[in-house]
Amino acid sequence: MTDGDWRDGGFRQRRPSPETLAWVAASMGRGSRIVGYRRMTGGVCSAVNRLTVERRGMRTFVVLRQYPGGLGLQEPLEKEIANLGVVAGSGLPVPSILATDVAGASTGGAPSLLMTRLQGHVHLNPAEPRSWLTRIAEIAVLLHSLDLPAKTFRPWTDSWIAPLDGFQVPVDAQKPAVWKAAFGVMAAPPPKETAVFLHCDLLPVNMLWSRGRITGLTDWNSIHRGARAIDVGHCRRYLAALYSPEWSEQLHSLYESIAGVTLDPWWDLYALLHYDDSAQKWIRSQVAGRRPVDVPGMTSRVEVAIETALRRLG
Repeated sequence: MTDGDWRDGGFRQRRPSPETLAWVAASMGRGSRIVGYRRMTGGVCSAVNRLTVERRGMRTFVVLRQYPGGLGLQEPLEKEIANLGVVAGSGLPVPSILATDVAGASTGGAPSLLMTRLQGHVHLNPAEPRSWLTRIAEIAVLLHSLDLPAKTFRPWTDSWIAPLDGFQVPVDAQKPAVWKAAFGVMAAPPPKETAVFLHCDLLPVNMLWSRGRITGLTDWNSIHRGARAIDVGHCRRYLAALYSPEWSEQLHSLYESIAGVTLDPWWDLYALLHYDDSAQKWIRSQVAGRRPVDVPGMTSRVEVAIETALRRLG
Protein backbone atom coordinates (compact mmCIF):
# COMPACT_ATOMS: atom_id res chain seq x y z
CA MET A 1 0.00 0.00 0.00
CA THR A 2 1.84 3.06 -1.24
CA ASP A 3 1.10 6.75 -1.61
CA GLY A 4 0.17 6.05 -5.22
CA ASP A 5 -2.40 3.42 -4.27
CA TRP A 6 -5.60 3.47 -6.37
CA ARG A 7 -7.57 3.71 -3.13
CA ASP A 8 -6.41 7.31 -2.80
CA GLY A 9 -8.52 8.29 -5.82
CA GLY A 10 -11.92 9.91 -5.74
CA PHE A 11 -13.97 6.86 -6.71
CA ARG A 12 -15.17 6.22 -3.16
CA GLN A 13 -16.57 9.75 -2.90
CA ARG A 14 -18.51 9.78 -6.17
CA ARG A 15 -22.25 9.52 -6.53
CA PRO A 16 -23.36 6.16 -8.02
CA SER A 17 -23.67 6.51 -11.79
CA PRO A 18 -27.07 6.81 -13.53
CA GLU A 19 -26.46 3.35 -15.00
CA THR A 20 -25.88 1.96 -11.53
CA LEU A 21 -29.01 3.52 -10.09
CA ALA A 22 -31.06 2.15 -12.98
CA TRP A 23 -29.58 -1.32 -12.37
CA VAL A 24 -30.43 -1.15 -8.66
CA ALA A 25 -33.99 -0.08 -9.41
CA ALA A 26 -34.44 -2.89 -11.93
CA SER A 27 -32.96 -5.39 -9.46
CA MET A 28 -35.46 -4.37 -6.78
CA GLY A 29 -38.50 -5.12 -8.89
CA ARG A 30 -40.85 -3.41 -11.33
CA GLY A 31 -41.89 0.05 -10.24
CA SER A 32 -38.87 0.57 -7.98
CA ARG A 33 -37.04 3.88 -8.01
CA ILE A 34 -34.07 5.26 -6.12
CA VAL A 35 -35.13 8.26 -4.02
CA GLY A 36 -31.98 8.80 -1.98
CA TYR A 37 -28.41 7.76 -1.39
CA ARG A 38 -25.78 8.32 1.29
CA ARG A 39 -22.11 7.46 1.11
CA MET A 40 -21.13 5.23 4.01
CA THR A 41 -17.95 6.21 5.79
CA GLY A 42 -14.86 4.15 6.48
CA GLY A 43 -14.51 2.10 3.30
CA VAL A 44 -10.96 1.76 1.99
CA CYS A 45 -11.07 -0.68 -0.91
CA SER A 46 -14.49 0.10 -2.40
CA ALA A 47 -17.26 2.66 -2.59
CA VAL A 48 -20.15 1.77 -0.28
CA ASN A 49 -23.46 3.60 -0.45
CA ARG A 50 -26.77 3.23 1.35
CA LEU A 51 -29.58 3.64 -1.18
CA THR A 52 -33.23 4.35 -0.45
CA VAL A 53 -35.53 2.39 -2.75
CA GLU A 54 -39.21 3.25 -3.08
CA ARG A 55 -41.68 0.71 -4.44
CA ARG A 56 -45.47 0.77 -4.15
CA GLY A 57 -45.31 3.49 -1.53
CA MET A 58 -42.85 1.56 0.66
CA ARG A 59 -39.25 2.57 1.24
CA THR A 60 -36.37 0.15 1.79
CA PHE A 61 -32.70 0.72 2.53
CA VAL A 62 -30.15 -1.36 0.61
CA VAL A 63 -26.34 -1.29 0.50
CA LEU A 64 -24.33 -1.01 -2.70
CA ARG A 65 -20.63 -1.92 -2.87
CA GLN A 66 -18.69 -0.99 -6.01
CA TYR A 67 -15.11 -1.18 -7.22
CA PRO A 68 -13.59 1.05 -9.93
CA GLY A 69 -13.85 -0.42 -13.40
CA GLY A 70 -10.86 -1.17 -15.58
CA LEU A 71 -8.50 -2.13 -12.75
CA GLY A 72 -9.13 -5.88 -12.68
CA LEU A 73 -10.77 -5.75 -9.25
CA GLN A 74 -13.49 -8.29 -9.90
CA GLU A 75 -11.73 -10.96 -7.82
CA PRO A 76 -12.35 -9.47 -4.35
CA LEU A 77 -16.00 -8.98 -5.25
CA GLU A 78 -16.31 -12.56 -6.50
CA LYS A 79 -14.78 -13.75 -3.23
CA GLU A 80 -17.21 -11.73 -1.15
CA ILE A 81 -20.19 -13.03 -3.13
CA ALA A 82 -19.02 -16.63 -2.71
CA ASN A 83 -18.23 -16.18 0.97
CA LEU A 84 -21.57 -14.56 1.74
CA GLY A 85 -23.08 -17.71 0.29
CA VAL A 86 -21.00 -19.79 2.71
CA VAL A 87 -22.12 -17.88 5.81
CA ALA A 88 -25.76 -17.47 4.74
CA GLY A 89 -27.98 -19.29 7.23
CA SER A 90 -25.12 -19.74 9.70
CA GLY A 91 -26.71 -17.66 12.43
CA LEU A 92 -24.14 -14.91 12.03
CA PRO A 93 -25.49 -11.38 11.42
CA VAL A 94 -24.49 -11.05 7.77
CA PRO A 95 -26.09 -9.27 4.79
CA SER A 96 -28.01 -11.12 2.10
CA ILE A 97 -27.21 -10.70 -1.58
CA LEU A 98 -29.88 -8.95 -3.65
CA ALA A 99 -28.06 -8.63 -6.99
CA THR A 100 -24.58 -8.80 -8.49
CA ASP A 101 -22.86 -7.43 -11.58
CA VAL A 102 -19.26 -8.58 -11.31
CA ALA A 103 -18.36 -7.46 -14.83
CA GLY A 104 -20.01 -4.07 -14.40
CA ALA A 105 -21.97 -4.63 -17.60
CA SER A 106 -24.99 -2.66 -16.33
CA THR A 107 -23.21 -0.33 -13.92
CA GLY A 108 -20.92 1.76 -16.09
CA GLY A 109 -18.08 -0.74 -15.81
CA ALA A 110 -17.98 -0.80 -11.98
CA PRO A 111 -18.10 -4.31 -10.45
CA SER A 112 -21.11 -4.14 -8.13
CA LEU A 113 -22.78 -5.98 -5.26
CA LEU A 114 -26.23 -5.07 -3.92
CA MET A 115 -27.03 -6.30 -0.39
CA THR A 116 -29.60 -5.99 2.34
CA ARG A 117 -28.89 -3.34 4.93
CA LEU A 118 -28.04 -4.58 8.41
CA GLN A 119 -29.27 -2.70 11.44
CA GLY A 120 -26.72 -0.83 13.53
CA HIS A 121 -23.67 1.33 13.13
CA VAL A 122 -19.91 1.09 13.58
CA HIS A 123 -19.32 1.76 17.29
CA LEU A 124 -15.82 2.96 18.22
CA ASN A 125 -16.53 4.97 21.39
CA PRO A 126 -17.68 2.45 24.02
CA ALA A 127 -18.76 3.93 27.34
CA GLU A 128 -18.16 0.50 28.95
CA PRO A 129 -15.05 -0.93 27.27
CA ARG A 130 -15.11 -4.30 29.05
CA SER A 131 -18.68 -5.01 27.98
CA TRP A 132 -17.82 -3.91 24.43
CA LEU A 133 -14.76 -6.17 24.36
CA THR A 134 -16.78 -9.06 25.80
CA ARG A 135 -19.29 -8.84 22.95
CA ILE A 136 -16.40 -8.88 20.44
CA ALA A 137 -14.90 -11.95 22.12
CA GLU A 138 -18.30 -13.67 22.09
CA ILE A 139 -18.90 -13.08 18.38
CA ALA A 140 -15.40 -14.38 17.65
CA VAL A 141 -16.07 -17.54 19.67
CA LEU A 142 -19.37 -18.05 17.84
CA LEU A 143 -17.69 -17.54 14.48
CA HIS A 144 -14.98 -20.05 15.31
CA SER A 145 -17.52 -22.64 16.43
CA LEU A 146 -19.06 -22.88 12.96
CA ASP A 147 -18.24 -25.91 10.83
CA LEU A 148 -18.17 -24.12 7.48
CA PRO A 149 -16.02 -24.86 4.43
CA ALA A 150 -13.07 -22.67 3.51
CA LYS A 151 -9.52 -23.07 2.26
CA THR A 152 -6.74 -23.69 4.78
CA PHE A 153 -4.91 -20.50 5.66
CA ARG A 154 -1.30 -20.26 4.45
CA PRO A 155 0.66 -17.67 6.43
CA TRP A 156 2.95 -16.37 3.68
CA THR A 157 0.49 -16.68 0.82
CA ASP A 158 -3.01 -15.73 2.01
CA SER A 159 -2.12 -12.43 3.63
CA TRP A 160 -0.43 -9.17 2.75
CA ILE A 161 2.16 -9.52 5.53
CA ALA A 162 5.71 -9.29 4.20
CA PRO A 163 7.65 -12.44 3.31
CA LEU A 164 10.29 -13.33 5.85
CA ASP A 165 13.02 -11.38 4.05
CA GLY A 166 10.80 -8.32 3.65
CA PHE A 167 9.99 -7.34 7.23
CA GLN A 168 10.77 -3.72 8.07
CA VAL A 169 10.96 -2.07 11.48
CA PRO A 170 8.52 0.88 11.50
CA VAL A 171 10.33 4.19 11.17
CA ASP A 172 8.87 5.48 14.45
CA ALA A 173 9.52 2.34 16.49
CA GLN A 174 10.80 3.11 19.98
CA LYS A 175 12.30 -0.34 20.51
CA PRO A 176 13.57 -1.68 17.16
CA ALA A 177 14.98 -4.73 18.95
CA VAL A 178 11.44 -5.85 19.86
CA TRP A 179 10.40 -5.86 16.21
CA LYS A 180 13.57 -7.66 15.12
CA ALA A 181 13.05 -10.31 17.78
CA ALA A 182 9.47 -10.83 16.57
CA PHE A 183 10.66 -11.11 12.97
CA GLY A 184 13.11 -13.75 14.13
CA VAL A 185 10.31 -15.80 15.68
CA MET A 186 8.54 -15.79 12.32
CA ALA A 187 11.50 -17.63 10.80
CA ALA A 188 10.37 -20.79 12.62
CA PRO A 189 7.78 -22.96 10.89
CA PRO A 190 4.24 -22.15 12.07
CA PRO A 191 3.03 -24.59 14.71
CA LYS A 192 0.23 -27.03 13.97
CA GLU A 193 -3.04 -25.79 15.38
CA THR A 194 -6.68 -26.88 15.29
CA ALA A 195 -8.21 -25.20 12.26
CA VAL A 196 -11.44 -23.25 12.83
CA PHE A 197 -13.55 -21.10 10.56
CA LEU A 198 -12.02 -17.61 10.25
CA HIS A 199 -13.25 -14.22 9.07
CA CYS A 200 -9.63 -13.01 8.61
CA ASP A 201 -10.62 -9.33 8.83
CA LEU A 202 -12.34 -9.32 12.21
CA LEU A 203 -11.84 -5.66 13.07
CA PRO A 204 -14.02 -3.23 15.06
CA VAL A 205 -14.67 -1.25 11.87
CA ASN A 206 -16.24 -4.37 10.33
CA MET A 207 -18.79 -4.76 13.14
CA LEU A 208 -22.17 -3.07 13.45
CA TRP A 209 -23.78 -2.40 16.82
CA SER A 210 -27.21 -1.57 18.17
CA ARG A 211 -28.18 -1.26 21.85
CA GLY A 212 -25.02 -2.88 23.11
CA ARG A 213 -25.15 -5.87 20.75
CA ILE A 214 -23.25 -6.71 17.59
CA THR A 215 -25.88 -6.72 14.85
CA GLY A 216 -23.69 -7.11 11.79
CA LEU A 217 -20.39 -8.49 10.49
CA THR A 218 -19.22 -7.07 7.18
CA ASP A 219 -16.39 -7.42 4.62
CA TRP A 220 -16.52 -11.13 3.79
CA ASN A 221 -13.80 -11.56 1.18
CA SER A 222 -11.11 -13.36 3.21
CA ILE A 223 -12.57 -16.45 4.90
CA HIS A 224 -10.25 -19.38 5.67
CA ARG A 225 -9.81 -22.18 8.14
CA GLY A 226 -6.86 -21.85 10.48
CA ALA A 227 -5.66 -20.95 13.97
CA ARG A 228 -8.22 -18.98 15.96
CA ALA A 229 -5.44 -16.65 17.14
CA ILE A 230 -5.31 -15.22 13.60
CA ASP A 231 -8.71 -13.55 13.98
CA VAL A 232 -8.16 -12.55 17.59
CA GLY A 233 -4.67 -11.25 16.85
CA HIS A 234 -5.86 -9.09 13.96
CA CYS A 235 -8.45 -7.52 16.25
CA ARG A 236 -5.88 -7.15 19.03
CA ARG A 237 -3.52 -5.31 16.72
CA TYR A 238 -6.29 -2.89 15.79
CA LEU A 239 -7.28 -2.37 19.43
CA ALA A 240 -3.68 -1.64 20.39
CA ALA A 241 -3.21 0.80 17.52
CA LEU A 242 -6.47 2.69 18.05
CA TYR A 243 -6.94 2.44 21.84
CA SER A 244 -4.32 0.82 24.06
CA PRO A 245 -2.31 -2.39 24.52
CA GLU A 246 -4.36 -2.93 27.70
CA TRP A 247 -7.58 -3.24 25.67
CA SER A 248 -5.76 -5.61 23.34
CA GLU A 249 -4.76 -7.79 26.30
CA GLN A 250 -8.30 -7.73 27.66
CA LEU A 251 -9.63 -9.18 24.42
CA HIS A 252 -7.01 -11.93 24.58
CA SER A 253 -8.04 -12.87 28.14
CA LEU A 254 -11.78 -12.61 27.47
CA TYR A 255 -11.58 -14.80 24.38
CA GLU A 256 -9.60 -17.51 26.17
CA SER A 257 -12.01 -17.44 29.11
CA ILE A 258 -15.17 -17.65 26.98
CA ALA A 259 -13.80 -20.21 24.50
CA GLY A 260 -12.06 -22.29 27.16
CA VAL A 261 -8.88 -22.47 25.05
CA THR A 262 -5.37 -21.06 25.03
CA LEU A 263 -4.51 -19.00 21.98
CA ASP A 264 -1.34 -20.09 20.22
CA PRO A 265 1.29 -17.37 20.83
CA TRP A 266 3.06 -17.84 17.47
CA TRP A 267 -0.13 -17.21 15.48
CA ASP A 268 -1.06 -14.35 17.80
CA LEU A 269 2.31 -12.70 17.13
CA TYR A 270 1.94 -13.37 13.41
CA ALA A 271 -1.33 -11.43 13.33
CA LEU A 272 0.05 -8.58 15.45
CA LEU A 273 2.88 -8.13 12.95
CA HIS A 274 0.41 -7.10 10.24
CA TYR A 275 1.50 -3.55 10.93
CA ASP A 276 3.75 -1.35 8.83
CA ASP A 277 4.35 2.32 8.10
CA SER A 278 1.14 2.57 6.04
CA ALA A 279 -1.11 1.38 8.90
CA GLN A 280 -1.59 4.83 10.40
CA LYS A 281 -2.96 6.20 7.15
CA TRP A 282 -5.41 3.36 6.52
CA ILE A 283 -6.66 3.09 10.11
CA ARG A 284 -7.37 6.81 10.14
CA SER A 285 -9.23 6.41 6.85
CA GLN A 286 -11.29 3.52 8.22
CA VAL A 287 -12.15 5.37 11.43
CA ALA A 288 -13.27 8.27 9.24
CA GLY A 289 -13.73 10.78 12.03
CA ARG A 290 -15.83 8.51 14.24
CA ARG A 291 -13.38 9.03 17.10
CA PRO A 292 -10.08 10.84 17.69
CA VAL A 293 -7.06 8.94 16.40
CA ASP A 294 -3.72 9.33 18.18
CA VAL A 295 -1.54 8.70 15.14
CA PRO A 296 1.85 9.56 16.74
CA GLY A 297 1.34 6.97 19.50
CA MET A 298 0.04 4.18 17.28
CA THR A 299 3.30 2.34 16.61
CA SER A 300 4.43 2.44 20.24
CA ARG A 301 1.13 0.92 21.40
CA VAL A 302 1.37 -1.93 18.89
CA GLU A 303 4.99 -2.35 19.94
CA VAL A 304 3.89 -2.98 23.55
CA ALA A 305 1.40 -5.61 22.36
CA ILE A 306 4.14 -7.32 20.34
CA GLU A 307 6.52 -7.25 23.29
CA THR A 308 3.86 -8.86 25.50
CA ALA A 309 3.21 -11.53 22.89
CA LEU A 310 6.93 -12.27 22.71
CA ARG A 311 7.02 -12.89 26.47
CA ARG A 312 4.32 -15.54 26.06
CA LEU A 313 6.60 -17.40 23.68
CA GLY A 314 9.25 -17.50 26.40
